Amino acid sequence: MYKHPFEYALIGFEGNKFSGKIVPELLDLAQRGIVRFVDIIFIQKEADGSSRSIELNDLDEDGYKQFVPLGEHINGIFSQEDLDLAISKLPDNSAAALFLWENLWLENISKAIDDAGGLLVERGQIPADIVEQAMQELAE
Repeated sequence: MYKHPFEYALIGFEGNKFSGKIVPELLDLAQRGIVRFVDIIFIQKEADGSSRSIELNDLDEDGYKQFVPLGEHINGIFSQEDLDLAISKLPDNSAAALFLWENLWLENISKAIDDAGGLLVERGQIPADIVEQAMQELAE
């Protein structure tokens, strides 16, 4: 079922709550078939360092409803070790969302590569700050 590598992101928010302002963009990505969200966990880290987390599928009905197009694809595969690592990266008195997704846009290009007898040898990401630094160096 999964043909492509998964990507993840840990998105932190100051304060200990979520505003929901990124939800429309997440829904847009899923509805247009660009990504398929595999797992989403919401994390709250208190001022004293204690934390709690909740899987998308465990939200109350009102919270879940706004993610229904995403929730149809949630599998809950982050491990406790993954969650502990994410929590360790967060400052106290913060909130975060941990996302895992598959890039569906790769499907057509993967098929074209296969049909052409090609093989994807490597794929990666270059952090934006590294790109910015390289562009500045090129401009000088």
